[in-house]
Amino acid sequence: MKKLTESEREQLWEEVRREFPDDEMMQEIHYVRLLHHYLTENLSRKERIQFYKDIGKEYAP
Repeated sequence: MKKLTESEREQLWEEVRREFPDDEMMQEIHYVRLLHHYLTENLSRKERIQFYKDIGKEYAP
């Protein structure tokens, strides 16, 4: 899984703010979608599934 720099993360935020200027909830949703896309774009299907399983474990009760 690749890592994004702080600058790259800020560029994502700028993009979502332009696309949804008056909707903070849509900004958050779109940011996470883009972030996951960039973090998993070169992973195999199996690695991508594991990525989402690991994220789920972080938030499970």
